[in-house]
Amino acid sequence: MLNELILVNGRIHTMDDANTVVSSVSIEGGRFAALGDNLKSRGPDARIVDLQGRTAVPGLIDNHVHFLRTGLLPGHDMRALETAFSVGEALSLINARARIVPRGELLSAIGGIHPGQFAERRYPSLEELDDAAPEHPVYLSISNWGPGATNSLARHLLQELGVPVGKDGIVAKGEDTVAAWNALSSKRTYCDTLRQTESQMKFALSMGLTCLFDMGGTIPAGGWLDPATGYDPLFELMREDRLRMRIRIFLPVLDTSAALPDLTARLDNTFNEFGNDFVRIAGIGEWLIPAKLQRRQPLPDFYAASVRAVAERGWVYRQHLITLAEQKEHLRVWEKVNKSVKIAGLHWSMDHCYGMDKETLNRAIDLGVGIGSHSSPYLGDSLKSPGNPPFRMIMDSGIVAGGGSDGARISAINPWVMLYYAVTGKNYAGKPINSEQSISREEALRIWTAPQGWFCREERNLGGIAVGKFGDLSVLSDDFFDESAVQDDDIRNITSVLTVVGGKIAHDAGLLRTRDAEARKAPSI
Repeated sequence: MLNELILVNGRIHTMDDANTVVSSVSIEGGRFAALGDNLKSRGPDARIVDLQGRTAVPGLIDNHVHFLRTGLLPGHDMRALETAFSVGEALSLINARARIVPRGELLSAIGGIHPGQFAERRYPSLEELDDAAPEHPVYLSISNWGPGATNSLARHLLQELGVPVGKDGIVAKGEDTVAAWNALSSKRTYCDTLRQTESQMKFALSMGLTCLFDMGGTIPAGGWLDPATGYDPLFELMREDRLRMRIRIFLPVLDTSAALPDLTARLDNTFNEFGNDFVRIAGIGEWLIPAKLQRRQPLPDFYAASVRAVAERGWVYRQHLITLAEQKEHLRVWEKVNKSVKIAGLHWSMDHCYGMDKETLNRAIDLGVGIGSHSSPYLGDSLKSPGNPPFRMIMDSGIVAGGGSDGARISAINPWVMLYYAVTGKNYAGKPINSEQSISREEALRIWTAPQGWFCREERNLGGIAVGKFGDLSVLSDDFFDESAVQDDDIRNITSVLTVVGGKIAHDAGLLRTRDAEARKAPSI
């Protein structure tokens, strides 16, 4: 059997260097086998999907997301609230979620949202949340440090757990919201984590995401993955054939001394780039030393030894770099190491890079590293330090650049919200905070597709649509490239009506017709 899937009658953007658009693609054995127009099946068992003129794009790839940590979110996550833009829309989504979640169980949205995204510039009130979900505790929060909002049931639940909540249902930003997070998380079971992980995967697929780069989060502390058990839900889903998208794992290192115990254990006991087409160890990141040390000026002396060891062993490495000062200081160490161990060719990258200047970008180019340029400032208000990602400058430089969200507890997971920010420079409230660095729709989609394989040394397999690459694509609800039909604000509402991963349909909204080749009676090619 060919395991053949053919998509016909569409506008399929390959995102190759020539921006080729075709009407048909075929996928065999999980990889693209042919691109063109009016493709026919090669075998009688082929499945044929009529796209009915819809736009399709390569499967979207988020190259920096804390996906597995979303499994630690308490209750039943309401990720759809990321694209609710009025209190009424939010309440409708909460009510719909309440109808399918068992009575009495927590409904939550922690991270990825902001009260300012709603037209009313506020959270839904306690009374409004009561009306939307009278039989479920409801808790909403910008992040695990808040502020948060509750309905009556959630207010009572948190108070029983020792968390202060105002009469209006508001949990104050800071210690109280952290306490709320800890209290709600303490009730989480492994089954809850497994359910949440699978639920987040289904949401991602419904947005057209087919591959996520999970950035290191294994610290045995609140809200982080336990190093011993944190990846268990992922591997259980894989064993049970319930994993429908690709995950690339970046593992953190958190040494605090020159003995480098964490790094030594990692390099000696982990097979570099080990895995399969769906789950693979991709590299080290987003930390090589803890956050409290990686911001120091100058960096600890032992950091150079860590960098040298990673380079000598040939690992991909990605480093969290928010401020310009951090970027410059880490580059100083990398350049020093590069004199004895060449970094170019190792596919290292500087991630986030808010407020990067041209001099620092040129140093990165000279060193041969890439840039993970991320849209998480969408949920911010900052026009000042640490600044915003300089998308325009990065794209004009020609450096290898990839897109990501830094979701989920400090940013949205929805890629279309991230693309909206890159294209418009506007934040959650429609306020321009990065308009001078905005890029075109084609450029924004490109950094979320074609170059992404470079960041895990899989450019021959991953990213874009080409013969021989993984058969991953998304059929869109609306034509992202048609600026007259899809206004800028409408970008945030785009979804996937059909998501294909490895030639298998991983998400289907039920809007397209599928038939087999035998019924079509088409001649073979």
